[in-house]
Amino acid sequence: SWAFQSWDSPGLGFPDWGAWPESDLTELSTDLTRATDRSERVDSIDLWAPVNRAGLPPDLVLAFERSDWGQTRAALANIMDGITTDGAFGRALLQLVLQLPLGVDRLFDSYRAAASVDHGDWDGLRLCVAEAPIDRTQFLGMRDVLLAPLDQVIPPKGAGPEHEMLFSGYEYQFSQMSRAFLHWARRMLRFQPTDLIWARPDVPASRHFRHRRLQDEMLLAFAEAQGGRLQTAMALALDAINLGDADEPLRLCAPDLEGLLALAMGDERRPVLRLLADLSKPTGPSPLGAWQMLVYFLPLVSLGDLDTLTASARLAERIASRLGSPRGQFVAHSWRVAAEHLARPARVHPELAGLRAQAEHSGPGLQVLAQLLSALNSRRPDEFASTARTSCRVGNMWALVSSLTWIAALNPNAHSGRWLCALLEATGWRRPVLVPAEIAADAALGLASLGFRGRAVVELASTAGRPNILLDVALRHVDDTAAPLEARLAAVEALGTLGTTRAGEVLARLGRRNDELGRRARLVSERRRRTGLSEREVEVLQLAGEGLTNREIAERLSLSQHTIARHLANARAKLGAANRTEAAVMLEELEV
Repeated sequence: SWAFQSWDSPGLGFPDWGAWPESDLTELSTDLTRATDRSERVDSIDLWAPVNRAGLPPDLVLAFERSDWGQTRAALANIMDGITTDGAFGRALLQLVLQLPLGVDRLFDSYRAAASVDHGDWDGLRLCVAEAPIDRTQFLGMRDVLLAPLDQVIPPKGAGPEHEMLFSGYEYQFSQMSRAFLHWARRMLRFQPTDLIWARPDVPASRHFRHRRLQDEMLLAFAEAQGGRLQTAMALALDAINLGDADEPLRLCAPDLEGLLALAMGDERRPVLRLLADLSKPTGPSPLGAWQMLVYFLPLVSLGDLDTLTASARLAERIASRLGSPRGQFVAHSWRVAAEHLARPARVHPELAGLRAQAEHSGPGLQVLAQLLSALNSRRPDEFASTARTSCRVGNMWALVSSLTWIAALNPNAHSGRWLCALLEATGWRRPVLVPAEIAADAALGLASLGFRGRAVVELASTAGRPNILLDVALRHVDDTAAPLEARLAAVEALGTLGTTRAGEVLARLGRRNDELGRRARLVSERRRRTGLSEREVEVLQLAGEGLTNREIAERLSLSQHTIARHLANARAKLGAANRTEAAVMLEELEV
């Protein structure tokens, strides 16, 4: 597998191994070990390990064990697809296919070739191709996509449009060209090679037509999530839940995608993911299919549980290493470094310099995450601006929104602010990827301070969970008569979620108006929760509920520990709580 080394790069501001204190390395190793222990079940997943055949059709298993190749061929023809191999029977079927004899039947040779690509068995693929399978171009083209160098961004040429469409989807994912992937996914809706399906005996027409719409909608949903609109991706995911066969891998992961998209769009509920559990089952997808699903999900998974992100990235990295794919390894490695950075954001990751060096010789799509991680380390607006330009070039929407959010927080300006506001409104992002809540809150305040008004600005502040900043942003909207009515109404709704004394006073003032704003303020006042706390007390108590100490809260809010202790004491007294834990629980109950 590829090794990523760190070396001295003073011009980039990255320390070498010698500059990394041994105590810090030990501390980092300890933290990562804990994360690994929590992810032990995922780390033990081996997608090449033998699985039982209990779930396969009994007639297929019996014919195979008796070497009745005629009956085996007839049984496989109904369930094995030589183009879309990941079906309801998963690896159990593919492992049986890999044991089919060569040279007995061209159909067997084609099945084995397809399964060999899915498992990165390149020696086995060479033997299958030598037996003249049904579509030699398909298998060699797929091999070229997976084993391509880091700087390749153009799909291999095929013999016809069906090969171009087949290769392009894989190529654009491995090269992380989000805009090209989105355009490809949209073209797939109009692409129907009927003649090819009826002519190829290794493509069961009945399964293909059942599966095709599910595949098209889920791939387009993933493409929209990366380079388009979250609202569109959500609609597609909801539709896909009822498409195809019940046990198809793409259908099973549709609820996960729906939950993560809702989180990205501002939903407070944390989704329970089935993805990793489903991957480990005998009916789970092939190694190549598993890598694809993990990479589709990683940006969204980063918004939730850190352990799940770390485990997913580590699994994707192991799969790509076994496949021998340079680009697959680089993508997964970048996300693993991102996960470890989130675990210890105050430290420069020891592999970051090597990652950046590799990115400089990679295609532009692969450069995006490495550039963003470098900017997260330096927190320099010019580095975020460079990342934004690369993201725009390749159409990576989540990275573009994240980069502009950081700029709005660190160095707000009219140009980037206008760009960010337009993207927030158009794409639906409310929780930018790799952007801590406090940075998102500062970005919302920066936008409001520059005079930008919009529903998206209010919702960005609301999802960040900083009551003081949300109050400030909401006040700037409700008191600005030039602001769009929709944005002002959103600000009124946001004030209703605060439940603080100051928010109640503002709502009472607005409620005396006779316009639409006043009517909405009166409705919100009637149903709003009331805590009696100040915005700062709510903020401190929420952070305490997350397990932060007084010192950590003080560092997060740039206040003294004495001030934090005073806010906690006041909050406990107002709520009648015996301690900070009980106060945090009571606040959470009031919020519900």
